[in-house]
Amino acid sequence: MVAKEIISNEKEIISTDNKRLFNEARAFAIKAHGNQQYGVSPYEIHLGNVISVLMRFNVDLSSTYKLNLLIAAWLHDVLEDTKVTKAELEAKFGATVTEIVYTLSDDQGASREERKVNFYKKIAKNEDAIIVKLADRISNVEFSIIHGNERKLEIYKTEQLKLEEVLIPVLKSALGLELLAYLRKLLK
Repeated sequence: MVAKEIISNEKEIISTDNKRLFNEARAFAIKAHGNQQYGVSPYEIHLGNVISVLMRFNVDLSSTYKLNLLIAAWLHDVLEDTKVTKAELEAKFGATVTEIVYTLSDDQGASREERKVNFYKKIAKNEDAIIVKLADRISNVEFSIIHGNERKLEIYKTEQLKLEEVLIPVLKSALGLELLAYLRKLLK
C-alpha cells in the first residue's frame, strides 16, 4: 500500500490542516530532489517508502507529534542532498521538523565510516530523528532485499552494530523499539 492510498483511507483521523502540511512537505521534497534517482527510480519512491514504513507502524496524521515525524521523513535528505538551506526549511516547516532533518544530515568526513561515527554521535541526542532514521534504514534494507543488492545489505549489517551501540542506551519510545526490532529481523 502506498502513502497516497493510506491517506485516503476513511478510517484515518486526519485534520485538513495536517493533510495540507503533509502534502506541502511531500511536494517540497519532490521539487527539492528534482531529477535525483534512487537506483533507477525517481527519488520520490524512496521518500514514499520511508513514509510507508512509518505508517505501517501506526504513525499517521492524527497528532502534531506524528505529523512532524512524517514531514521530517519526507524532508530527511533535503539538507544533505539538495540546495535547500536550514533557514529555508525552518521558515517553511518550523524548528521541530528542521531539527529532526538537520540531525539526520550526515556530517563531513573522509570516509563513509568517519561520517557515520560523527552522525551517530549527533543522532543519539534526538529520539525523533532516530525514529525517522530507523524508518529510512528499514526502507533501504527492504529495497535492497527486493532488488537483490547483497553488497548494500552487507554494508547495512556491518553498520547495524555501531548504530545499535548508539541507539540502545537512548531509545525509549515504544515506536523506536518496535522499528529497531523489525530492522534487526530484516537483517538476520
